[in-house]
Amino acid sequence: MAHPNRLQNAHVLVFGGTSGIGFAIASLVLSQGATVTISGSAQPKVDSKVALLQSYYPTLPASHVRGYACDLRDKANLESNLTSVFDKATSSGTHKIDHIAFTAGDLADVPKIPEVTADNVMVGQTVRYVACLLIAKLLHGGKYMPASPSSSFTMTGGVNTHKPMPGWSVQASWGGSIVAMARGLAVDLKPIRVNVVEPGAIHTELLQVFVEQVPGILDAFKTQTLTGTVGEPSDCAEAYAWFMKDRFANGTVAPTNGGQLLAPYPMPGFS
Repeated sequence: MAHPNRLQNAHVLVFGGTSGIGFAIASLVLSQGATVTISGSAQPKVDSKVALLQSYYPTLPASHVRGYACDLRDKANLESNLTSVFDKATSSGTHKIDHIAFTAGDLADVPKIPEVTADNVMVGQTVRYVACLLIAKLLHGGKYMPASPSSSFTMTGGVNTHKPMPGWSVQASWGGSIVAMARGLAVDLKPIRVNVVEPGAIHTELLQVFVEQVPGILDAFKTQTLTGTVGEPSDCAEAYAWFMKDRFANGTVAPTNGGQLLAPYPMPGFS
């Protein structure tokens, strides 16, 4: 029989969907006939990116793309902020979400080991870790997502969990905790599938910040892959789409790093 387009008419919610990998995911699923809801920290930027996505696919109804702001850094109101997005995206559970991709992150000032304190080691965890657990809490019970193997929740880790750069112990531990969380959630949310994509160096707006701070680092990243390149967001987005479409992929990790784990160090600019 003809191969099915498993994203046709699916509803995909992307946290971090206004830039980088998240925006590329939104564009990819739209190209395959899905309806997408993007979320970012500021409504004006969300509105701008919704309009941009609509311009990419002018033959689709404008209603195929929506967007709502959600401040994931607001720890005190995080659960209510997330609940608000889910209620808006699903009309309070009437039109459920089939897939969630979580790529959100912030530019946290992450300490190196000699700088670690009990407080600063948690910087960035609210967005990257706590928010994912609260999303899982909202998915439990079936109000917002069908309890089905056709449903998925995909989070984001990183290659540094397996091959940390010097000074990146804290970031490496974040990625490891996300993988462990995914395995636990795959059990607790079954039959909803929960997985992790682990990108290497992807040329996003976030990476560009480092490029501007450390001269030569982009070329250095290229030399640390077997492909001789850094990834593009559109490359990485394919890994998230795989997890949405493969209904037998669960509790596992998809690396997309150009062979970085097989390439040698050192990396200039890190010591």
